[in-house]
Amino acid sequence: MEIDRFVEETRKTWNAEYEGEFNHEDVELLYAAAALGGEAGELQNMIKKIFRYKYYTKGHKPDDLYKDLPQEIADVLYYLCRIADVLEIDISKAFEEKMRVNRERYGSPGKA
Repeated sequence: MEIDRFVEETRKTWNAEYEGEFNHEDVELLYAAAALGGEAGELQNMIKKIFRYKYYTKGHKPDDLYKDLPQEIADVLYYLCRIADVLEIDISKAFEEKMRVNRERYGSPGKA
């Protein structure tokens, strides 16, 4: 899967410098997990605003939000890739296995 290439790309752009008596892997994992939470929250907030505009208050038009959604999704993917890499999880295999489980549990689209 192409996701393996994404994981490799994150290694090239991860420039964390660690100081102190910490386990560097633990620091990277904690930072990536905290960043993932923040980015997922930003994505969730954008989707909330779009929903609010479409169904509730007719607030600000979400044109800019739609434009920025791909960047937020990419940020979430970036930190997911970092976490998988630090934990040495093959994210492609994990995803494929989860999809197999889901197909067994829920069936395939178009099947009753």
